[in-house]
Parts: sequence; structure tokens; C-alpha cells
Amino acid sequence: MNRQSRHTAHALEPLAESLGKHGLRVAEFHTAADGAEVRRLVKGAAKAGAETVIVGGGDGTMAHAVDVLAHRKTVLGLVPLGTGNSFAQTLAIPRGDVDAAIAVIAAGKIASVDLGRVNGTYFANFATIGLSTEIAGAASPTAKGLLGPIAYAIAAIGPVFSHRAFRARIRWRGGELKLRTQDIIIANGRYFGSTPVTPDASITDGRLNLFTTDDPSRIGALRTYLAFGMHDQTKLRDAHVVTATKFTIRTKARQMIAIDGSLLEKTPARIRVVPQALRVFVP
Repeated sequence: MNRQSRHTAHALEPLAESLGKHGLRVAEFHTAADGAEVRRLVKGAAKAGAETVIVGGGDGTMAHAVDVLAHRKTVLGLVPLGTGNSFAQTLAIPRGDVDAAIAVIAAGKIASVDLGRVNGTYFANFATIGLSTEIAGAASPTAKGLLGPIAYAIAAIGPVFSHRAFRARIRWRGGELKLRTQDIIIANGRYFGSTPVTPDASITDGRLNLFTTDDPSRIGALRTYLAFGMHDQTKLRDAHVVTATKFTIRTKARQMIAIDGSLLEKTPARIRVVPQALRVFVP
């Protein structure tokens, strides 16, 4: 469990009760201080031959866990405890109910789901370049723990007015975009926050979905975020939505890449889907 995740402190006792209630024997239990420790603990368990690793946290925590568990036999059990739980939502794992999440693991149904890969890093949900990345970096763990999703809205105030649009060249098999934009979102899972990136986005279809706009203005950025809140982003006049298995993205000025909310890579980016790369418990 990542002890920086929003609901960890309140989940420890219910978690222990649920594990016992559902007859799950725990060989080791750890709380992690940060993503690096999550990565180290999960990797150690997998290398030691653990059949199951249960990870409690939000999407940032899961980003580190899935990067380690990609292509391994170890099965991920997910307990959503974060501010954003898009991965859990994609998998239809109950959020805000520790016992229900543990019941999914105890039931034992395993699915193999796709992962995305940015350069050398695997991801479950989405990678972002631009304004979304800057907002993710500005939202502190303390603020997310106290305020929940509102922390992202507050963190967005500064970046919305200070972030500069950038030039990008996006290529995929059979197509290319050259544009000046504020944001690029590449989704492997179904949700960006609580909004489906595209109506048919799926984590098992062997495809990635890319969303961007060619409106470089701050007003355009605000319009995009409002549209996401209303689930209308694909209807924007200047929106581009592309589905492909691979993307190459180059930017004139080097940009940070956030992977499920954690700043882990930089452009240029080679992004591809890796079908059935992760084994995970699902309802």
C-alpha cells in the first residue's frame, strides 16, 4: 500500500478485516513511502515467485506496479485508494469499498489486459504531454489527500495561465498530424479521470486512443477541460481523435510525459500498445 494515497490511513483496519473475512492469507504486508518503494516491493515479491500481489493506492501507485508486473505470471490484485482511480473504473472494480475490492480478488477471476508503453515504461491508463502533465506535477500528495479531485482543479490554476502551447508532430501507420497544441492524451484504458476518452475505448482491444486539439490558446485549453467534464470532448470543433497501435510523437521543445499522473518520461516519445501484458483480478 502506498501510504501517500488518499484513503490509505482509513483503509488499513477494513483491509485487514476483509482479507481475513475472505480467507486470503497474506505472506507479507508493507506500506510504501513513494512510487520508488512501491516498485521495489512489487518487483521483489514477483521475483520471489509470489502468485498474487495486492496493491492499494491510486493510479500513480498502479503505474509503478504495472510497469514491474508486465509480462510476469504474478497476478495484480487492485484495491483503489487514490484520488483518481481510473484503472479500477476501467476494470469495473468497486471504488470506495475496500471489502468489495477484496471480494473481487478472493473470487479469483483473472483477465489479461493490454498495457501501453512509452519509450521503456509501461502504463495502464494514459500518458499525457503538455498542460495535463504540468497539472499532474503541480498537484501535491498532501493536497490530494486533503481535497481529493478538487486538488487537481486548484493545481490547474497556475499552469492554465503559465503553460505555453507547443508544436508537435504525431505519426502513426497511415497518418500524421502537425499542430500547435496545449495537450496530448494517449489512452490505453477506457477513462481519463472519470470520462471515457472515446465512446468505444477499451483496455482489451489491442489499440491506443489519442486525443488532442489544434487550438493553442488558453481559452481552448479551458474549453477542452470543460468538455471532458461534460463528456463532450470528441465533439469539439478542433479535436483530433486517432486510434492506432503505435504513435511517434516529437515536440519542438522537449516536454515531460506524465504516466498515470506520475512524471516518468520525456519526448520524443515512442508509444505502443502491448496486448495482454498484465494479469489482473477482475469482477
